[in-house]
Amino acid sequence: MRKNNGAKKAHIVFLSGKTIGRITDFLFGQFIELAGRGVNGGVFDPESPMAREDGIRSDVLEALRELRPTHIRYPGGCAAAYFRWQDLVGPVNERPSAIVFRPTGVPQSPAFGIPEAYHFCRELGAELYLTVNAHTQTPEDAANLVEYLNGTKVSKWTDLRKNHGREEPYGIKLFSLGNEIYGSWQAGQKTAEEYAMWCREAIRQMKAVDPTIKVVVCGLGRPCPEWDRTVLFNTVGLADMISFHNYFGRPVFKDSMAANMVFEQMIKAAEVAIEEACDTALGVHSRTYREFGAPPLINEKIGLALDEWNVWYRATHDPKKDLEEIYNYMDALTVASLFHSVLRNVHVVKLSNISEAVNMAASIMTDKNRMVRQTIWYSQKMIRDAHDSGRIIETAVDCPVFNAKHERFFCGIVSPEKAKDEKLPSLLHFNNVPALDVLASIDESKRRMSVSIVQKLEKQPLRTVFHFLGVKPKGNFVKIKTLSGGKKMTVENTLDSANNVGITEKKIPVKEEYILPPASLYVMEFSI
Repeated sequence: MRKNNGAKKAHIVFLSGKTIGRITDFLFGQFIELAGRGVNGGVFDPESPMAREDGIRSDVLEALRELRPTHIRYPGGCAAAYFRWQDLVGPVNERPSAIVFRPTGVPQSPAFGIPEAYHFCRELGAELYLTVNAHTQTPEDAANLVEYLNGTKVSKWTDLRKNHGREEPYGIKLFSLGNEIYGSWQAGQKTAEEYAMWCREAIRQMKAVDPTIKVVVCGLGRPCPEWDRTVLFNTVGLADMISFHNYFGRPVFKDSMAANMVFEQMIKAAEVAIEEACDTALGVHSRTYREFGAPPLINEKIGLALDEWNVWYRATHDPKKDLEEIYNYMDALTVASLFHSVLRNVHVVKLSNISEAVNMAASIMTDKNRMVRQTIWYSQKMIRDAHDSGRIIETAVDCPVFNAKHERFFCGIVSPEKAKDEKLPSLLHFNNVPALDVLASIDESKRRMSVSIVQKLEKQPLRTVFHFLGVKPKGNFVKIKTLSGGKKMTVENTLDSANNVGITEKKIPVKEEYILPPASLYVMEFSI
C-alpha cells in the first residue's frame, strides 16, 4: 500500500448506520461427500500414516478446524441418492461393505457414517447438516431418521439408537430433502409436483417427531423458475429454507471476476420467488383457497440456503480423480468475491456451504502422506476471520468498471478455447463490473470494523479514498491481511509446492487514502 501517483482513483463510503443484516449461525459451512475422495481417502483414510486410530486424518481435521466451519453438509451431494440412512448407522461391521456411487462406478464404504460424521462435527465445533435421501426413500423413512437421531419417547427407532450404544438423542437440527432431485444425473429424479408432495408429507412427519428441526427443500433457480414456484407454493409454512446451487469461474481473469454478479442475480431472483410464495399465506394467490382450502400458517419467512457453490470449470467426474480441481490465485480472488455476495445478502441467505472440503472441488487436497491447503482455503480463512460476527453494513463505491462475460449457470467445463467464444447463448455479458468489490462489517461488542476488498483490475493499482460515515476508526494503526503470491494469476498450491499462496499480516498507519495493488485481496481491521 505504498504511494503511487499514477494509479486510478476510487472512493469507498462506509455507511455504518445502514445495516444490511446480522451475521447468523450457518453462513460458513463446509461439505464432505461419500463420493470420489471426499470422505473415503480424504477426511477418513485408515490406511494413511496421518490417520488417527479412528481413521480420521489429523492433518485434514486441523486444516478444517482453522476455517471454523459453522456446519458440515453430509453425505451428499449426489451421493445422498445412493445411501439408505439405515446403512449409515449401527456397528460398522454390520453395515454394507460398500455402496457403489453410480455416476463413477466407484464403491464407497459407509464406515464413516452418521455417528462418525456427528462426532467429527463435534470436534470442529460445528453442526451436522444432514441430507436426507428423498430420491429412493420415503417420507416415512425421513421421519424415522429424525426419530432415530432425536427421539426421546419409547419407539422402534429410539430403541434402535440405544441398542447401537447411544442413549442420549443426537439433537441434529439441520436437514435437507434430497440433492438436485430435478436433474437427470440423479437417481430418483422427480418432477416439481412429485417432489413438492414428497416434501409436504416428509416435513409434516419429521416435525411431528421434533418440531425444533430446520428443513431445507431443493430449489433450481435460473434454468427453471417454475420449479421453485411449485416447490415453494406447496411447502411454504412447512419448509424453513430453499436451496440453490451454482458453480463459477472461467480461465480468463476479467471474466472470472464477474462471477459474483451472476451469483447476485441468482440470489435476487430467489428472493423474488420467496416473496411470491408468501402471497400464498395472504390468500391473494389464485390457487390458495382452491388447493389448500385456507391459507397456510407462516410463522417465519422461508430463507435461502446456498448449500453448494464454488469455482469449478476444469475437472470432470473421473473415477480415479473425481472433480479434483486444482485452484490458482485467480480462483482464490473469485471465491472471496463470491463470499461477499453471500454475506451482502444475509437478510435472505440463512445458510451457506462452499463445495467441497476435501479433494473434490475442494479447499484441501491430500495423498496418503501429505495434505495441502489450496489457494481458495486462504481466501476463505481471510473472509471467515474478518466477518465472523456482528452486522453487515452498506457501502457505496465509486470506481472504474470493465467489461466481462460469464456463464449464467453452470454449463460444464470451460476450456481456454471455449472462453474465447463471445456468442454462446449460455453467457451473460456485463459492461459495468466494478473494479472494487467491498464488504464491511461492524461488531460493536468487539469494537471492531472489518473491511474486505477484492481489487479486480488485473494490471492497474487503485488509489482509494475511504470515507467513514457514522463511525470513525480509533487509534493510529490498522491491521492488514493480504492474500500473497499474486504476481502470477495461475500460481497454485500443490502437494509438491504447498506455499506459493498464503496470507501476510502487518500494521500500517490509519489514513484516508490507500493504494490497492492490482488483482488483490485485502482485509483491514479498524478499532472503533
